Amino acid sequence: MDLKRHLILGGSGTIGKAFCDYLKSCGQEVINIDLKDGFDLRVQSLEPYKDVDLVWFLAWDVGGSKYLNDKLSKRDIIKNNSQICCRVFSFLETTGVPFVFASSQLADIDNTYGVTKILGEEWTRLLGGKTVKFWNVFGWEEPGQRSHVIPDLIADALKNNEIELMTTGEEKRQFIYVEDCVRNLAKVSNMPLQEYHLTNGKWISILEVAQIIGQQLDVSVTAGSIKGYFNPVNTNESYKEFEFRFSLEEGIQKVIEKAFNAFA
Repeated sequence: MDLKRHLILGGSGTIGKAFCDYLKSCGQEVINIDLKDGFDLRVQSLEPYKDVDLVWFLAWDVGGSKYLNDKLSKRDIIKNNSQICCRVFSFLETTGVPFVFASSQLADIDNTYGVTKILGEEWTRLLGGKTVKFWNVFGWEEPGQRSHVIPDLIADALKNNEIELMTTGEEKRQFIYVEDCVRNLAKVSNMPLQEYHLTNGKWISILEVAQIIGQQLDVSVTAGSIKGYFNPVNTNESYKEFEFRFSLEEGIQKVIEKAFNAFA
């Protein structure tokens, strides 16, 4: 990897922090900007960072299904992400700095979050940037309104000695462990296509994921009665360009180890 000065927008989240750490381990210069650290992209200027070599646009108002399906959250998602888009893409257009925009498999008009990601994807195409679609990247997160399904299920198992799903668990996802995600993400800026799907192409139901966690922690799994959200879109061929070192089971085990430390 050639030495570059990287500006990471949203570098303190689950993916962002791991990505910053990975780039630093490769000897890269990293500047992290994140709301968690006091920098609000909705109102603050990026002008001081116009001399960077590459921008990674990971910042977004997002969370797990609890957050995305909440009525009040949906309003915030539209407002916050629209404001972020306006300021960040204006900066990118003015400076001409190469950039990679982080989108999602959920980019679709049938959900509020997906609509905002479509907006970001279209803006990226107009400015000649690259788009990477993440498909359910998982790592350890503190449980809360914004946390995602795998850490939530693990926390449920550790706290309650059982797993109770909110849904029937029939909905399917494609899961990538965060370390695999960031290692592959770093390659994208030097790859030829304009859009990449960062996934392994392997569908698995939430119920099956819960059962894997249940087996590793020796707890029971109970399915709920509500049908969960499932967006069965197809990947493009770009996902075949990536390599993955961790199986789902291995990634879950790593998250469990971090969860034990968090609950100790």
